[in-house]
Amino acid sequence: MKKLLVFAICICLSIPMVSCSNRSSNQVQAAPITEITATSTSETEGKEGEYEMPQDVIDFGLTINNIYYPIPSALKQFLDDGWSVSSQTPYFLQPMVSEDYYKMRADLSLSEDGKGIRAGGSIIRLLEKDGVLLEVTIANQSDPETDDSCQKIEDGIVDAITVFYDEAHTSIQLNNMELNSITPESLLAAYTVSDGWTHAPSNYRDYPEFGIATDYEITKHFDDCNRLISIYFNLENNAFKITALSEVPPKHDSE
Repeated sequence: MKKLLVFAICICLSIPMVSCSNRSSNQVQAAPITEITATSTSETEGKEGEYEMPQDVIDFGLTINNIYYPIPSALKQFLDDGWSVSSQTPYFLQPMVSEDYYKMRADLSLSEDGKGIRAGGSIIRLLEKDGVLLEVTIANQSDPETDDSCQKIEDGIVDAITVFYDEAHTSIQLNNMELNSITPESLLAAYTVSDGWTHAPSNYRDYPEFGIATDYEITKHFDDCNRLISIYFNLENNAFKITALSEVPPKHDSE
């Protein structure tokens, strides 16, 4: 199965399964969730789908239905913006992964009381607002080697978002590019090898039951931070689904 998913499972399996008590969050300094308004300048007049993006969008994040979501972000930012944690089982990566993957991975780092996340671990949840769903990974960034407690789920950090086009998700943008307009060539131009990005497309045309021709994965490692973008192209070579992940190292209590 996909390199990323196998790697994530292996990492999570290494986290000790111990009971935990709740702890406060290590807050991430990130740009706020921001509504994007259409430009009115003559320079962009007539160019449908162009928006003024906050400066941080070039850093890392996704714009979904004209709302910019920086990655990582504190889950509380989403909750304060009207999102809620859905009780639905995550499913956005199906059929690339099986239901068994979600059964194991979604709650792998969940505390025994179901209210917290173990140090160094993460869970997968759907966030819901006005009929729109986002699949997110919520992490506890504490170092499991020095901290055996848990933090409340609501104090967690959203370090990955997966989203795809449907009736509720009508616009998805990465770095000011509408997802369905992205090509491998535009990714090479926007995320250059000279800037440290690694491009690794995987061909799935031999498995048409997935509905995916290519999983185009790009990664960058810097300042102890791992960034990954996976863009999924359907059998007509149109990009329709994306995962964006920005993983930071665990935080020590002294930091």
